[in-house]
Amino acid sequence: MEKFLEELRKALEEANIENGEEIVAKYLEHFSVGHEAGMTDEEIIERFDSIEDIVHNAIDEKETLSRYDVILDLECFSDFKIVKKDEISGIDFEIEEDAYKYVSVVREGRRIHLKSKLFNTLFKKRNFEGTMFIGRNVLFGEFTINNVNCDMTCDCKIMCSDFSLSNVNGDIEELDLVAEEIIVINNTNGDIEISRLEAPHVKISTVSGDIHIEEFTADEVKLSTVSGDISIELATGAEYNINSVSGDVRIEAGAEDSKVKVSTVSGEVEISGKVVSESVSEKIKKSFKW
Repeated sequence: MEKFLEELRKALEEANIENGEEIVAKYLEHFSVGHEAGMTDEEIIERFDSIEDIVHNAIDEKETLSRYDVILDLECFSDFKIVKKDEISGIDFEIEEDAYKYVSVVREGRRIHLKSKLFNTLFKKRNFEGTMFIGRNVLFGEFTINNVNCDMTCDCKIMCSDFSLSNVNGDIEELDLVAEEIIVINNTNGDIEISRLEAPHVKISTVSGDIHIEEFTADEVKLSTVSGDISIELATGAEYNINSVSGDVRIEAGAEDSKVKVSTVSGEVEISGKVVSESVSEKIKKSFKW
């Protein structure tokens, strides 16, 4: 079993199959079911396609994926969800009928813009609910979210080339982001919960809202806060440039303090339980102690 799974994993990696681990996990499950039925590894493997055929089918599926550029303007919504839906292909929306007085879905090839009709929205209250459904064959190029006064949840992984989020007064939950190039998050007075964030370059700034990230993988990171707190549970040993006025920044595990550059006024920066840079105010206080 181990030899088959390892050979399959290596073949999928060489073919640059992005969901290779999911495919390996599926075959591991087949082994578990077969063992429960009293079958040997050899009997189970005989029922599989060859590794070459498995990889070939994965390549065919990969080539059918469609890459979309998406812009979501959410200022007309009070609640918005992003949901994976394997029963469809492409991207679809479910929006309250009255909302179409204030928003439109503009499709230009593989570019989709959920767009506000500003001449209708400037002086009217908007409290609509909406959902974007992501089909089984979808990848993203540029993915942009402009969010004002809207609470948003995302129950699926977003894989894209570049991701940009501008959030004002909205709470965002369950983001799972993987970008090929860069992730930029600008937050004002809203709380953001991210289960995973992965990209070569990451820029995160917050004014008064808190940002919490469970898993963080990046090469170059810029974190900036005025009074909000930024917390990361598990991070890679990337190069960090951290600027804080009065907010706290905490990285619980994974980062190396030797790769962290910090500038702070009254906030505290903590790496793996160690305060790596005292604030300016603390240094002033200590300078007056005898």
